[in-house]
Amino acid sequence: MQHNNPIIELTLEKTTQLRQIWISHGQELRPEDFTFGKVKLSRPQAKLTKNQIYRMMMTLAETGYDAIPEWMLEITDPQEAK
Repeated sequence: MQHNNPIIELTLEKTTQLRQIWISHGQELRPEDFTFGKVKLSRPQAKLTKNQIYRMMMTLAETGYDAIPEWMLEITDPQEAK
C-alpha cells in the first residue's frame, strides 16, 4: 500500500529558509495560517506531511509570493506510479 501523505523531515537549512519566508510574510497571512506555520516551523528541523507542505506553499502563493523554493515544488510534484 502506497502512503500518499508521507511525513517529511526538512533539513536545518530548508527549515530555516521556510521559517524566514513565513515570518517575512506574516502580515499578509491569515492569523490561523500564520500560527499553523509558526508552530510547524518551531523545531530546528521541521516535520511536515506532504499535504502540509502543499498547504504552506499554496498559502504563500495566495499572498503573491512567487519565489516558492524549488524543493517545495519537487516534494509536491505528482509521483510516478511504481
